[in-house]
Amino acid sequence: MPRRSGPSDLPVLGSYPAQRCARRVHNEFAPGPRVALPISPEVQARIDAGRLFESAIFDEIRDSATASGGAVADLTIAATGEDWDRGTQRTLEAIGDGADVIIGGRLPEINSRSGAPDVLVRHGEGYLPVDVKNHRTLRASAKPAKPANPRPSAHVLVSALTAPDVTVPQSGYSNRATSWQKDVMQLAHYTRMLQELGFHAGPLLGGIIGTSDMTALLGCTHAITWYDLDIADVATYSRSSPTHVTKRSALQRYDHEFGFRVAVAAAARSGEEIVRPYHITECATCEWFDHCTEVAGPTDASFATETGLLTVRQWRYLYTQCGDGTALSIDELAAADPATHSAGFCEHSPTGLAPAQRLENVIRRARMTVAGVDLELDGAQTPEVPQADIEIDFDIEWDLDQRIYQWGLRIRDCHDDGTARYEPIVSFYPLDDDAEAALAEQFAARIDALCETADRLGRSLRIFHWNHPEISLTKRFPAVQRVLDGVTVDLMKWFASVFFCRTSLSIKDVAAIFGFFWDVENAGGEASQYMIDVARGDGPEAAEARRWCLRYNECDVAAQAAIRDGVRQMLAGSARPQR
Repeated sequence: MPRRSGPSDLPVLGSYPAQRCARRVHNEFAPGPRVALPISPEVQARIDAGRLFESAIFDEIRDSATASGGAVADLTIAATGEDWDRGTQRTLEAIGDGADVIIGGRLPEINSRSGAPDVLVRHGEGYLPVDVKNHRTLRASAKPAKPANPRPSAHVLVSALTAPDVTVPQSGYSNRATSWQKDVMQLAHYTRMLQELGFHAGPLLGGIIGTSDMTALLGCTHAITWYDLDIADVATYSRSSPTHVTKRSALQRYDHEFGFRVAVAAAARSGEEIVRPYHITECATCEWFDHCTEVAGPTDASFATETGLLTVRQWRYLYTQCGDGTALSIDELAAADPATHSAGFCEHSPTGLAPAQRLENVIRRARMTVAGVDLELDGAQTPEVPQADIEIDFDIEWDLDQRIYQWGLRIRDCHDDGTARYEPIVSFYPLDDDAEAALAEQFAARIDALCETADRLGRSLRIFHWNHPEISLTKRFPAVQRVLDGVTVDLMKWFASVFFCRTSLSIKDVAAIFGFFWDVENAGGEASQYMIDVARGDGPEAAEARRWCLRYNECDVAAQAAIRDGVRQMLAGSARPQR
């Protein structure tokens, strides 16, 4: 949580605001009563998993220091059990002593900045910031360099934990994994602090210790992936550029975003408002969502939009062009002409994919919202709902370690739901590689048996799943890959090819259109990861969590059948979805 003020009476912000929605900063600093929702158990479980990973990495750093003879200043007790000022004092002492590695430190507040980098690595006469993140840092290069192409192939700089100040280039990999842009913003924050305090090493590098397995590169599981914070590789909007896109470095982008949020905080504290709330993807996990929804009002265009959300810049453009600049109702958005605004909207979409299509979709959904329409049929032909003599609905659940603990099957004869039976293959014990593989083998054996029965009786068989995880996350098990080959139907992909949906293509949103609802509280994938941890315990809470996990998965597979049946009934009836 950012601090209210510093020695200069300016707002003091931590390392996250520059990468987050500016309205969140306004809410935190504005005077008067405001209610932020408590963190949900699912989000808290993700936070706890991150802390456990961080703790494990700190143990590795300590062990690596013992093996290499490096001097580690362990300030993790200061980070968790002492007041901020004492933790800062101990960090300054460690820096003064020239420790090779400092973990759990705290930097003194300076120029509206506050920060506690997970790790500081001594490099030359100063330090470089390193953070620990419970996500991947590496991905394989998309294409190797061709022999005729003189450019070198993609490479990354990595460092073993035993020699964190020694960077080793590795070709064939990129450090542009899913979360890299957020990671470099946080590293830029710590870099600016170290520079302003006079502790920075000089090279504009920052490191992340993530979950990517580094065994093939360095012979160890975990290592530091480095990012050059001074390379102009972040695509951003530019008013002056002919293409309205320019590339800036992480530090340049950070400086702009952080400075703006300091201004937002200062204005909010004085009772002014220089940013209004918009509904964006970040809202899904923000504790201020309900507050912002109330501030925006019931007819606000962005908050009335449930999916296909735009960026702040895109919303701001539409609010200026289709509203009065500060407000835009869902009716006004529905009345907008996509062709009229397409060119300007695309100019304000430097990093988005297919912005013209996103504009058409958001206006189309606004019109559906105003008209009270959930589905529109794409295309003139009435679609054929996929079916088989033996229909198997299939869904997996995995824990925070990405291990699949539940393989849910619901089997029925053709589309007669009265014949449906639910058959879960599940373990409520912690899984290792062998135990997880054993569950996969049980699943494959059951599918083999069902396929043999179908072949013997001369009946067709299909296995339905919603979206790709049931295929992409299970292909590491050869037996599963074999039994699923050629018999699966991605029901979400089929549905999206047939209908345009006002809501998201989440199975819960789609099933609700046809009157199907989960009969467990807080139904959702993140909740299931929280509940399996509870289920692995003892006592009444564990027993209830096991019942929840089974019932939640049973609803998941039943929903797939309900969607097919609902579409079939809708197409057969007089009330057809609009085109």
